[in-house]
Amino acid sequence: MMRSRLLSIRSGAAGFTLLLLGSCGHPAGTPCEIQGSGFTSSHDCAHQCLSRWQIACPDGSRVTPNTCSGAFDCSPGSCPDGQVCYADDDPFEARTYCVMADTCGNLNDETRGTWERESLEHQRTLVNEYNAKRKRRLEAKKGGEPWITSDAEPLQTDP
Repeated sequence: MMRSRLLSIRSGAAGFTLLLLGSCGHPAGTPCEIQGSGFTSSHDCAHQCLSRWQIACPDGSRVTPNTCSGAFDCSPGSCPDGQVCYADDDPFEARTYCVMADTCGNLNDETRGTWERESLEHQRTLVNEYNAKRKRRLEAKKGGEPWITSDAEPLQTDP
């Protein structure tokens, strides 16, 4: 009896702690600014402050939202109402996160859905291109074919 009561108290305390930790930081859409730089930078968002990240909008423009993002590792259609899943166009790291649906203006549902899918497809293309380029570099270092990025300019040997 005493043991089961002790387990109930521990379970309740653990649940309460998770609830508190899960609610730390500002929610998606809250204005934010990153303080500091590098490893010492910080922000008050629950997930990420988008004050230094640019988002490519469906019309081709780029915006820096200066707001907190929603959850990371989303997929198209998985974000809460009022948010869309955006795939960052960073070729080094495949990163997705929920952003406010009005980040690029007032878009209709079809445009937002297309934006989610196209940003993910674009990200996959960039990451695949980067990985292929990296593979060619590694093969060249191991004695494979030389890796050439462009035609060389002719050398000028005459003074």
